[in-house]
Amino acid sequence: MESSPATKMIYRYLGNSGIKVSLLSMGTMLVDYSTENEKTWLECAKYAKEAGVNYFDSAEMYGYGKGDELLGRAIKENEWRREDLVIAVKVFFGNNVNAIGLSRKKIIEATKSSLKRMDLEYCDIVYAHTFDPETPLEETCRAFNWLIKKGYALYWGTSSWPEDIIMKAIKLCDEKGWDRPIVEQYKVEKGYERLSEEYGYGFAARSSLASGILSGKYNNDTIPKDSRFGKNESLKEIAWLKYFPEETKDETLEALKKFSDLAEENKATPSQLALAWITSNKDIHTCIFGASSLDQCKENLDSLETTVNWNEDLEKKVNEIFKNQPIPGFDAKKWSLMPPRRDQRLNLELKLGEIQYKSDYV
Repeated sequence: MESSPATKMIYRYLGNSGIKVSLLSMGTMLVDYSTENEKTWLECAKYAKEAGVNYFDSAEMYGYGKGDELLGRAIKENEWRREDLVIAVKVFFGNNVNAIGLSRKKIIEATKSSLKRMDLEYCDIVYAHTFDPETPLEETCRAFNWLIKKGYALYWGTSSWPEDIIMKAIKLCDEKGWDRPIVEQYKVEKGYERLSEEYGYGFAARSSLASGILSGKYNNDTIPKDSRFGKNESLKEIAWLKYFPEETKDETLEALKKFSDLAEENKATPSQLALAWITSNKDIHTCIFGASSLDQCKENLDSLETTVNWNEDLEKKVNEIFKNQPIPGFDAKKWSLMPPRRDQRLNLELKLGEIQYKSDYV
């Protein structure tokens, strides 16, 4: 194995639970599951694990089960001890009438199938991959509770659920004496303030580099052939237009170039600066990344050095570039503005190489 990152891994409690997860975690979603890509992912997973990553995230929809199989191979081939891992699976998607959604049948069968593909007896976290408005919430919550009671999962979580629905699920579980969900997995940490403040809810950030847009590789308005957009025409048609609509394209490209310059000024890459912006926030308990090469994997893991050196000047400059300064709150008793939650939760106290052992909620 090649040299390990210069920074030690940081661990945080996953919300208001007793389980600790690595601040950076690795997903199994690949552009395609070719033999070469799978080999590269296995190399990256091995390196990540030796660098301290303990959280690995999969889903039944990743390669129609191939993501699960790949993670199972990594565990077996590297002889990783199960107690050293936090394994997450996500269920919802399928291609027939009862294979999609969050019915009791779907949740239980899909979770068992994922475990079988990974050759594991249980997962640490099972997520509802998205919200199902057509299935009664009580049925969904009951099914996840059944998985926990039967030992197929230790915790359950939500992904891309509205805050009010999550709070309804928590209250319903409390009323029924069931295990409540503990974590939300979402692209953007937005609109979940009450969940953090009232319940200490966990957050796992995904799509952290905006499909690679924040990596700097598209700053010249071109698509490299070896990039995910270069390899996947359908993905390009969807995501490229999402991030670069004609009416704001020039402004976005200019912002990305300024962001790359700021990263260079701080001896980081654009990807490292983007990941550090996320992980410097104490409300984020783990940030899931992907990598199409071992060099990318190393680059992502080395972002922790930027995380522990995050400061107010960096925060201000990023806000100026993307014009995304959080909106302050208002304290009616003092009749004055309050700092935005992100400002209150910036992780400016971490020191290089230290492990955070104590949660703000425990």
